[in-house]
Parts: sequence; C-alpha cells; structure tokens
Amino acid sequence: MRGADLINAALPDELLDDVIRRVGAGPGGGKRDLDACALVCRRWRRLERASRRTARLAASGERADEVLRLVAERFPALADVSVDERLTAAGAGGAAPRPRRARPVHSTSPFRRRRRLPLASNAIHIARFPLDQPAVDDGSERSCLTDVGLTHLARGCRGLEKLSLIWCSAISSTGLVSIAENCKNLTSLDLQACYIGDPGLIAIGEGCKLLKNLNMRFVEGTTDEGLIGLVKSCGQSLVSLSVATCIWLTDASLRAVGSHCPNLKILSVDSDRIQDDGVISVAKGCRQLKTLKLQCIGAGDEALDAVGLFCSLLESLSLNNFERFTDRSLSSIAKGCKNLTDLVLNDCQLLTDSSLEYVARSCKKLARLKINGCQNMETAALEHIGRWCPGLLELSLIFCPRIQDTAFLEIGRGCSLLRSLYLVDCSRISDNALCHIAQGCKNLTELSIRRGYEIGDKTLISVAENCKSLRELTLQFCERVSDAGLSAIAENCSLHKLNLCGCALITDSGLTAIARGCPDLVFLDISVLRVIGDIALAEIGEGCPKLKEIALSHCPEVTDVGLGHLVRGCQQVESCQMVYCRHITSAGVATIISCCSRLKKLLVEEWKVSERSRRRAGPVLSFLSTGL
Repeated sequence: MRGADLINAALPDELLDDVIRRVGAGPGGGKRDLDACALVCRRWRRLERASRRTARLAASGERADEVLRLVAERFPALADVSVDERLTAAGAGGAAPRPRRARPVHSTSPFRRRRRLPLASNAIHIARFPLDQPAVDDGSERSCLTDVGLTHLARGCRGLEKLSLIWCSAISSTGLVSIAENCKNLTSLDLQACYIGDPGLIAIGEGCKLLKNLNMRFVEGTTDEGLIGLVKSCGQSLVSLSVATCIWLTDASLRAVGSHCPNLKILSVDSDRIQDDGVISVAKGCRQLKTLKLQCIGAGDEALDAVGLFCSLLESLSLNNFERFTDRSLSSIAKGCKNLTDLVLNDCQLLTDSSLEYVARSCKKLARLKINGCQNMETAALEHIGRWCPGLLELSLIFCPRIQDTAFLEIGRGCSLLRSLYLVDCSRISDNALCHIAQGCKNLTELSIRRGYEIGDKTLISVAENCKSLRELTLQFCERVSDAGLSAIAENCSLHKLNLCGCALITDSGLTAIARGCPDLVFLDISVLRVIGDIALAEIGEGCPKLKEIALSHCPEVTDVGLGHLVRGCQQVESCQMVYCRHITSAGVATIISCCSRLKKLLVEEWKVSERSRRRAGPVLSFLSTGL
C-alpha cells in the first residue's frame, strides 16, 4: 500500500538505537547524519535524541542560557559538551536546537497577539559566591552563558563525562557547584579563561571523584586554596593537569599536587611565581609523569635536576623562557630520562652546544626536537643530533642565527627517517644545507621554510628529485624561489598543502604547473604574489577540485573574472582570504558566496560586501579592521 511503512514498524527500538549510535560514530561525529535521522519520523527523533552523545555550542547571545536548557531537555544522554563563548551560533557544530517560537494565543481582539509566558518552574535563581567575579549591576542582561544555563545542563545531563567551558566569562563557582552535585561521572573539565573562585574547584574535587583531566589555563580567580582542596579530594584519579597564568598560585599548590597525585602523567605549568621547591615536589611525588611543560622563570637547575632524578618515565619535555637553568639541567635530564622522545627548548638563553650533546648521546629515542631562540647554540649542537639520534622524525629551528649549513650534512647522513623540517629565520642556512637533507632524508613529507633568503630553486629541484613523498611545502618570503623550482616540485610531488606567500618571482606559469601536477591540493596560500593574475586562478580552478582553503590577499592583478573561474571549479572551498585585491569588487564577493556552499570563513574588506551578500552569508564574513 502506498505510504505504508513496512520496515520501520518491524524494527525494535534496541536495533534502531544501535544503528543511530553507529551513525553518530562516523567522521566528524556524524552530526549531519544524526540530524537527518531525526527527521525520518517521531520515533526516530525520540531515539536519536536519547542517543546523542556530543554537542558543541556557542555561549554568546542573549538567549545562551535558554539554548543550553533546551539542549539538556532534548538530549539527556549527552556525555561530551563543549561551550565556547568565542563561537557564534552559526559556527557551533553541536546539537543546539533553535529556541521554539511561542505559538500565538488568540484574544478577543483580532489585532492583538500575546506570546505564551515561560513557566515559573523553569526559572532558576542563582546567587554567586562573593569571591567570584561580580555580576553585572547595571540592570542589563548578560549576552553570554551564565550559571543559570550551566545549572540547567547539570540537572538535565547527569551522565556528563566531559565538559569544556572556553572563555565563558559569566560562569562562576556557583555553576561548578551544580556540576559537582549532579554530574558524578565527570572525568574531564576544561575551564580555560573562566573566572572561577576556590569554592567551585573544591566542590568539583568533592563531587567528581573520577576526574582525570583538568585544564585551568588563564583561570584568574583561583588561589592555592582551591587547587589544594581539589587535589586532596580527587588527586588519586587525576592524570592530566594544566595550569597557566593563574596569578595567585604558588609552590604550595605544586606541593599538594606532588603529595596527592601519584598517577599524574601530564603536567603543564606556566607561572612566574613557581620556584624550585614546587617543581621538586612534583618530581618526587609524580613519578609516573610522561609529559612535562614548564614555563617558570623562577625555577633553575635544582628543579630540573630533580626531574631527571625522579621522572625516569618522562617522554615529552618542553622548557620555555627559562632564565636560570644551564647545561647542567639538560645533563641531568639526559642521564635520568632515557625514554625522552620529544624535546622543546624555547628562549633558553644559557644553553650551549654541550646540552644537546648530552641529550643526543643518552636519549637515543629522540623523535621530535624544537629549538626556538636559543641563540648560543651553534652548528655543533645539530651535528650531535645527526650523529646520535637516528630515529629523529621532526626538526624545528626558529631564530637560530649561528647554525650553518654543515650541521645539515650530519642530519642528512644520520637521520634518514626525518619526515618534517621547519626552518624560520635561520639566516645562515642556504641551498647546500637543504640539498644535504633532500639527499639523505628521502622520507620527507613536510618542508617549511620562512624567511629563507638564501633558499632558491636549487633546493626545490633537489627535493623534487629525492623526496617523492613530500605533501606539504611552505616557502614564505623565500625571494629566490622561481617558477623553475616550483615546476620541478609539481612534476614529482603530489602536494596537499602549498604556501608561497611573498615569493616574489612566482608567476602564472609556476602556479599553472602546480595546478596540473597537484590535483589533490587542499590548501593554497598565494598572498603577496603581485604578478599573478586570472590565468593562474583559472588553472587552479580547473586542476584542483579538492581545494578547501585559499589565501590570495595582496594580489593586485587578480580580478572578479579569475575569481569566478576559481570557485566554479573549486566548489569545496571552506575558507578564503582576499583583502587588498584592488580589482576584486562586490560582484566577486557575491560570486564566491553563491558558488561555495560549504564556505565557513571569508575575509574581505567590509565595503566590498553588498547588503544582499551580507544577508546570505553574514555568519561566515570576517572584515579587515582598518581602524588600527
């Protein structure tokens, strides 16, 4: 019979629920597919709502609390919720429903309609803790999520396991107390840039005994009392802790972490008030540590000596802006942490070549090394890595003016497994260095060079001949690179990402070669290429149908015609930047909006956007600020 549903009625709820859960486990959370399931019929909608597990929501807007209430009512099985005040409602990819419009109630007058008032039972009155950020007292409503909305979420989704509150400026300890009272299964809590006082953290510790992950980056309202109270209650379960720019935290907090968190494996601390004593306490008490990130100006060699002595399982170490520790510290780390695979050294001014020699000789498992602004390190430092670390996979050198070409001869000889190389502001590195890398590291998949003023076509030709697996190439402001080198890359390497920003010698010819040789390209930055024109864009449109992100700012010769050819072929574009393109007009902007249905971000001058384009694509538009 026409219109009869013979299959749906025969399927039990348990089977449909399993089908919907498998749909939700697809790529990207399967949100679009879940939304489609909810539109099949009322039964499917009911089951889909009962099985939805993840939601990503915006916390901005005057009705943010109401949105969170509706989410909690409609999707009670939510286990993972992320709320970000920086997102717009259109940019959030979660399960936020639109607040339902109240139906009009007809009165005796045909010209008047009254909206149905909200029930009094839905109202929640919240009193803030006195130590938390004070509420707005000017009589106006907040235009973001408050404790009221968070309380609705806590009461509606009691099975919550992961909660992220990013930049939610109106949330206080009161909201966290509601979470602690209702969400006993909470295992992960992210409070980045929220103003939370001590009572909220203490309540979380007392109510959420299963808490494993806690992020307190930029939580300015917390003192030692709050963190100590939390770790005393749930420190046994804590596995990951991140504390950054919490200005009231001192060594007392780290002493508590060392005493009560024996199972801690990941710790990130960024504080000017932490001294040697706090780090030593953590090293002695948290011997299961595998990842340690420190930015503590007050700590020195004694602190890192303790890390090397007690944290033998350490695999990843990041040291940032240390002004007091010397080669002695890395010597201690190298002796005690034989399993070290990742090492990051940022602005450690007192380190010399000797420190990396200690690491290279002792830490044979080293796979990723980043050196940023360590100006006393010279060529010998990298030569030690090349001789003793054959398993190196990633190497990043940023502002290392004393490292010269000969260092890369050893890297090319000894690190044949190298897959990623990043060079930024390394003024003494030339084509010879990169040729050594290309000839010895044939597994290279990513090469990024920024402001490599001595790098030219010789490098690209050697890379093209030897590194057939190269997929990502960045050549920002490499002024000696021309079409010849780019053509060699196009012939031999099927690139996925290409950044040519500021390579002044590149013309339409070079980009034509890329378009014809790299059909899988998904990212392209051709900003500040002042001689390219519409021919290049037409070729890219024809040859790169998978392109998703493109930047063509400061390209004065590009016009609406070329842009039209580009977007007609590249209809999967999600992000486009095109400021200071003098020949692109409002018509070109309208073209990209109409042709690219998946567009998520368009950066352009505001005066080029017509009212019609603004209505059609308002949420995806970003405007260049010209008033700065």
